Amino acid sequence: MSSNLGSGGFMEPLSIGNVVTAALRLYRSHFKQYLGLACQGLLWAMVPVYGWAKGHMLYGVIARMAYGELVNQPETVGMVKSQLRPRLWSFFLTQLLMGLTLFGVNFGIGIIQQILIVSIGLLAKDSPIVFGLVSLIIQLVGMVGYLWFYSRIFIPELPVGVEDMLDAGQAIARSWELTKGHVWRIQAIIVVASLITLPLMVIAMIPLFIAFTSFFVIFVPNINNVNSTPSEAAMATFFISLGIGIILILFASMLISPFWQAIKAVIYFDLRSRREGLGLKLRDYEV
Repeated sequence: MSSNLGSGGFMEPLSIGNVVTAALRLYRSHFKQYLGLACQGLLWAMVPVYGWAKGHMLYGVIARMAYGELVNQPETVGMVKSQLRPRLWSFFLTQLLMGLTLFGVNFGIGIIQQILIVSIGLLAKDSPIVFGLVSLIIQLVGMVGYLWFYSRIFIPELPVGVEDMLDAGQAIARSWELTKGHVWRIQAIIVVASLITLPLMVIAMIPLFIAFTSFFVIFVPNINNVNSTPSEAAMATFFISLGIGIILILFASMLISPFWQAIKAVIYFDLRSRREGLGLKLRDYEV
């Protein structure tokens, strides 16, 4: 039995709520599979270069499996792995190019922001309130600009994993093409999905906050006193909190990454559906 959110032929874009709900249903229905792949991806990511490529490919496996469910053509993990294995380096190069592109955009936006803020500071040096408000607006505009660009290249791993062999540049160009005219909706989806995952990340970061607080309490007061020795209890608190924090953040990332891959799969499907007349069908599962 299936649940239809769309039908064959030209369809309206899915709402923000529908995208997030569909992603959550996909993740819930395939929790063990997706989490297992995410765990493998995280472990491979600890191996330089080849492991990074393998990790990105495994996240691509999650995205492709989610997309297969949406088009009612489910695939097994083994099937998808065998098909995507030849594209391993395409996944790696796509993520590398995406990261470099976003770094360049962020760097460029930062330079423009600093030039504008310094200029406003010179013009409004006698009006600190005006300077503060304008600086805040500049920062917000820069953040929105970065998120706009990020939204345009948000789904490049889907073209790599689903479509015919694409290189990194073609995959990013495909993402840019598909997201044209839908950036604000994708931005809203990213914000909503981030709010859903935020509590888990905040909880995971509590031990790190304790660790850094302990660091400042232990070392900063004694930075000029070479003869002072931090207490064993304070040092233990720092290292234990740091270790627990790192483990929790890795675990939280492992839990969250399949959800984001499902989000990307639903967005990719939604954007393609209006071009190719696909209908969204999610099979019902006993959970």
